[in-house]
Amino acid sequence: MHLLLGHTDDPCCLNVSQVLQARGLPIRIIANPLAHPSHFSWRLTDGQSASGFAWGDEPPLRDDQIAGVFVRGAGWIEPDGWQADDLIYMQSETQAALLAWLWSLPCPVVNRYSAALWYRSNVSLLSWQPLLRRCGLPALETLVTNVESEARNFGERLALEGVTGAVYGPLTSDTRYLVSGEKDWSGLAALQRCSPVSLSYPHGPVQPVCVVGAHVVWEGTPSREMAGLTPAVRRFAAAAGLTFMEFALASTPRGVRVVAVEARPTLMGFSEAARWQIAERLADQLTAQASVARKSTAMRQRSLA
Repeated sequence: MHLLLGHTDDPCCLNVSQVLQARGLPIRIIANPLAHPSHFSWRLTDGQSASGFAWGDEPPLRDDQIAGVFVRGAGWIEPDGWQADDLIYMQSETQAALLAWLWSLPCPVVNRYSAALWYRSNVSLLSWQPLLRRCGLPALETLVTNVESEARNFGERLALEGVTGAVYGPLTSDTRYLVSGEKDWSGLAALQRCSPVSLSYPHGPVQPVCVVGAHVVWEGTPSREMAGLTPAVRRFAAAAGLTFMEFALASTPRGVRVVAVEARPTLMGFSEAARWQIAERLADQLTAQASVARKSTAMRQRSLA
């Protein structure tokens, strides 16, 4: 059985499930294997980790019967009927148990998140800067400051390069604003009196690219400069410890830059054809270990014949 931890309204989950079913493999899309109506049990000793769960009235499923897990969610609990404090507590407990359980499974898990990524749904580009640099991926130049003159100097430097305005982007969201006229700069200065602001270069249209294991899937045909970064995006995903990642590249006056990194890919910028290609590659990742096991068993049987 292949488990897809997510929702039936998630197109990526549905595509992967359809690919696996077309290959004759049983699947289940489940938002939270640790919550009702699932019956979950996990026993840990010094020498063994054994778990299992049953969905409703179905027969129990042991962890060694799980062929692969595709992680699209972090264990959702329906909020109806819960007090806010109780919901927060139960959601935290569920997330902690689910993360630990995913790391205990011997089967392929896409993605097996670190605790740092598991608990942070929106990681800013600044957090990825050291790893981007080590992997040879040029990142968007960014200034974070609460000093008005520093922000103004940044904008003036851009103007000397023929760039009209700077981009202000909150570190906690994907919202972006162009700061160009005096009114914009004055408003930014007022904001700086309360908090540092993040400014970056404006950029051209975004080029999405997705990494699935060793495979890189581009939306459409990338430019030669962007395509040259293919080995670097592979290195980045491997260094981040993730099988499935999404990037956004864009042209700037200083060349191609990474403008976004998604540890939880949405694939919103990809065409239907590219999404199906990604789903095929994800299915390959989920079935890779089973294929190796089958080949190993066949070789042993031939050697005994």
